[in-house]
Amino acid sequence: MLKAFLPLLASALLLGGAAHAQAQAAEVQALTKRLNQLLHSPKAEDDGEATVSLADCGVKQTMRKYRGPDDHNSGNISVNSSKKGSSWAIKTDDKVQLELNLSLDWAEVGSVTYVPKKRDKDGSRYYDIVVKRHARADGKPASGIADTISLSLFTQDENEVAALVKKLDTVRRQCSSQKG
Repeated sequence: MLKAFLPLLASALLLGGAAHAQAQAAEVQALTKRLNQLLHSPKAEDDGEATVSLADCGVKQTMRKYRGPDDHNSGNISVNSSKKGSSWAIKTDDKVQLELNLSLDWAEVGSVTYVPKKRDKDGSRYYDIVVKRHARADGKPASGIADTISLSLFTQDENEVAALVKKLDTVRRQCSSQKG
């Protein structure tokens, strides 16, 4: 009887693990979608955008400013650097005046927090989610262009921001435990 039960138990465990992974992927997708909605400033005056991606057990922020119709100064330039779970890239071309990408592997992140901010122009409130890299082995703060990623969320709802930070930290811990 036990021999007949073992294949069923093994199948249930495998299917349960797959369902859990799908649920986690759906949660990360929903979290990414909501963050990208809040990254869009309703008061933006330029033709730029900011987006975030939470793929591949990391966080990647992209800030992009498009060329205007009268901006004919174009040249294709692309520069990037990657080191120890942190990377940055800058590019420009005939459609994009400037694109900056910053990314960190979740295993390299030491904290995810938020800070209330006010716009200088009109005093409206928003929140910065701050994703900060671990301190260096010698105890000094991490340094470099991609060692802190700041995501400006345009909302008045501090409770939602706190919940998003909690979800991001959960994703960070899940990815960090998978890698090590």
